[in-house]
Amino acid sequence: MIIIIAGIILSGGKGERIGGKKPFRVFNGKYLINYPSDILKSLNIPFVTVFAKNSIDLQMEREYLTNYKCIISFDLIEDKGPLMGILCGMRALNAKWFVVLPCDCPYITKDALKKLIENISIAEKNNNLCIIPKHENGYIEPLFALYKRDALSILNKIIMEDKNLSIRYFISYLNPLYIKTDELDKTKRIFKNINTIEELMNNDKLI
Repeated sequence: MIIIIAGIILSGGKGERIGGKKPFRVFNGKYLINYPSDILKSLNIPFVTVFAKNSIDLQMEREYLTNYKCIISFDLIEDKGPLMGILCGMRALNAKWFVVLPCDCPYITKDALKKLIENISIAEKNNNLCIIPKHENGYIEPLFALYKRDALSILNKIIMEDKNLSIRYFISYLNPLYIKTDELDKTKRIFKNINTIEELMNNDKLI
């Protein structure tokens, strides 16, 4: 059975600036990875979580699997960046569209994700293979975005060629539908990531 929308949580980064084991760093009483996982679960969106090729903590990953009963995948090849995670996620679930999220997005909201998904009908009409939030200054949010399964062959080719693994390079082939970040969250807070120990300790409390 083909699912219309599935989620991919990217958890394969080394997280060296945050001291390693980034998905399982505690922020405001919860593991970072719990925030996107809880949102997807609350929306009844099946999802796959893609960890690094070499397990960062097998016990924690097992506990996570037990708690969320989602699919877990691992990067096939090390050090290929988010494109490898997206590829593994797309291969793990048979869905038409994939909402891609990072593991370190504690300010994500159900409302923002619903608004992002509402753009699928427009993308279908215009043959856009991805839906990307874009700031007024031109900066894009490719890891808080939707990618269509039809992009998988392009993604696979780019990874096999191994010449340019920039996610923006990948997007350039997808006839992207850009949406204003203001449409998802006027404060832009949902796009704030946790990348360092300082941010982990000093970040604003969740509201």
